[in-house]
Amino acid sequence: MSNFFLSFRKHFSFVIIAFGSLCFFLVNFLLKDYLSQDNYGTYSIFITYISLLSSFGMLGFEQTLIRTSKIKQKLEIEKSVILPSFISVFFVSIVGSYLIINNYEIGLDYYYLLTLSTLVILTKLVFNLSRMMSKFIFSQLSLNFWKIGLFLITLYLVFFEIKIKIFDLFQYVLILFFVSGILIFPLFKQIVVVHEKKIIALIKQSLLFFLTLFTISLISFGDRFFIENRFGLSEMGNYFFYINIFLFPFMLFQNYIGFKEIIVFKKDFSQKMLNDKIVLAQKYSLCFSIVLIISLCLIEYLNIYDLQILLNLDIIIPLIILGNIKVIYSLLSSAVGAVANDKMLIDINIKSIFSIFLIMPCIYYFAFNISITIFFIITLWLIRSLIWYKQLLKYEN
Repeated sequence: MSNFFLSFRKHFSFVIIAFGSLCFFLVNFLLKDYLSQDNYGTYSIFITYISLLSSFGMLGFEQTLIRTSKIKQKLEIEKSVILPSFISVFFVSIVGSYLIINNYEIGLDYYYLLTLSTLVILTKLVFNLSRMMSKFIFSQLSLNFWKIGLFLITLYLVFFEIKIKIFDLFQYVLILFFVSGILIFPLFKQIVVVHEKKIIALIKQSLLFFLTLFTISLISFGDRFFIENRFGLSEMGNYFFYINIFLFPFMLFQNYIGFKEIIVFKKDFSQKMLNDKIVLAQKYSLCFSIVLIISLCLIEYLNIYDLQILLNLDIIIPLIILGNIKVIYSLLSSAVGAVANDKMLIDINIKSIFSIFLIMPCIYYFAFNISITIFFIITLWLIRSLIWYKQLLKYEN
């Protein structure tokens, strides 16, 4: 029994990831039925913006922070990276809020959205700092708190038949991120500032990570903005709904792989290890795909929820294929994050940017429907995965 509790505690961070993913998965089911099509489309843009901030908010400086910090009795952070990091937080928050306010009817004023943007980025910083301190449970709680909280709030509103207003939802999200964002203050006691590297070298390194994050953010979230612009807010909401049902569940594997495997690859890396892990990850991913499809077909067959699977197979099948590709990519990303040097990052970025510029005109001129758009996105992810895999083979040799 004691071994069970020790094992459960060891993997409790994964339990939090899974629970947070489940909560976010369910909240989108609830809101799909309780919001109008346009309001759900607005909600999907809002959530996409949060996701974009979380991955791209510090313009690559968080990656430099992770790689230059040392873990001794306390976490030693390089002084030269602190100021650029905070400048990047406020710069992205200011510009991002301005772009969203001027292009979408979010229903929030500028300063409200600016505050939320800053808190989202700070929350991701809390996650990274606490992860470096090996506070894995704390880190995942801080990152997933808003998903769990939003689900509980939505469930309460539905249960008591309280009308769900989209502006109120955005307010709740701000409060939840405020709770996660202020968790950065207790971490300061466990941080020591050192000054060993020049700021120019750190900015150069951060620029490389910025380019990497820019390309990954573009292919991860660009399809949603493209679909909204070309097919309308209502179609964007419908696409977002199917993303969360058939693609988002794969993020459970992606997050766990990225969370754990980077540490494994830092300790030891070999081509054989990478290939073995790719085969294993793909097996689990394919099995999960089958279970997911059967489960959702069963839900529809039992009239629990009408997912209209047969009517949307042209979207659903490509999304499942994309999910399997992204699971493998998350493993490659962990390996690159563990062993990459500046030369490798430059080569990866040049090839990735070239592939994006090659595919983007095709998307613009030939993406006449959503399924064709997903096909081009799959192509981008395949190209990117191959680029990263070949770079890792060069590292091995």
